[in-house]
Amino acid sequence: MSSTETDVYRDAPDDPQVCGRELLVLQAIHARISPRSEVLRILPHRQRRMVGAWCFVDLFGPREVEDGGAMHVAPHPHTGLQTVSWLVSGTVRHRDSIGSTADVVPGRVAVMTAGAGIAHSEDVVMSEPVDGGPRSGTTLPGDRLLHGAQLWVALPEAARHGARGFVLHEPAPFVEVGGVRAQVFSGRLAGTLGPEQAVTPLVGAELTPSESGSAATALPLDAAYEHLLVPLAGSVTVDGTTAGAGQGLFLGTDRLEVAVELSPDARVLLLGGAPFEEEIVMWWNFVARTHDEIEQARAQWNAGGDPRFGEVDYPSSERLDAPPMPNVRLRPRGRVR
Repeated sequence: MSSTETDVYRDAPDDPQVCGRELLVLQAIHARISPRSEVLRILPHRQRRMVGAWCFVDLFGPREVEDGGAMHVAPHPHTGLQTVSWLVSGTVRHRDSIGSTADVVPGRVAVMTAGAGIAHSEDVVMSEPVDGGPRSGTTLPGDRLLHGAQLWVALPEAARHGARGFVLHEPAPFVEVGGVRAQVFSGRLAGTLGPEQAVTPLVGAELTPSESGSAATALPLDAAYEHLLVPLAGSVTVDGTTAGAGQGLFLGTDRLEVAVELSPDARVLLLGGAPFEEEIVMWWNFVARTHDEIEQARAQWNAGGDPRFGEVDYPSSERLDAPPMPNVRLRPRGRVR
């Protein structure tokens, strides 16, 4: 996913030096990811830059798949990160410059590793008429909505120049803990291993009420991780503090478990990870370490044809150019600097 905003850390103050248990509600902002598409952005936030290595949390939909703004993001570049795509409903076609083409569907996490540079596009899949009849096919019966999240993970120094890659994983496994059902797509939760194992210690799961109907439980956590709850639908409550759609609930660290209560219609992402200690420069679609690295990546992408990023086999000539660099030098920012 792209972003029309450039220096996304510009208005984000330093995170607190010490992060213990917290209950902090983060309000999403509206962010445009292309000339036609807008999302709700939870991270980065003016009260919290990152949660573990999760450095971007964008929520999209629910929107009718026939809506021209549902998602059409032309080829654009990335460096130094992984994109993690998770859908609740609908289908998104991924194309990239290493030759991957895949339809991302609910329950199967898609992970693209940029390494030093990759380009990709993302477009909602429209259902096609069958034998002149009503529209049907690529989306589930009765499911006419595109709804999901795209997440970015900052790659550490040891991995950020590594190989590019794309994986559409097999369906993520479920685990039930009390009245909550968790589908684990990254890391480990409650003894269940997700299909994606990140470079840095992370966890990612979608929480929904179990069939028992209680929709509450003490969910086990890794106390060394920072954690964030992000409702995609409905709401989640922890210790009397509630977050709904368009909000995130930051839990901090030092929790061996958390007592969560889900509304009957809730779909809530649980994201967590070990605090990311490296300083980064995050500008437009690039994660780097210096202003000069960003400037070089921008110039190479905008020139076109550079093997660093390659080209996407896209149905049109449309392409997102990197915006102008700022008049001041970008400085590396960490969790506390």
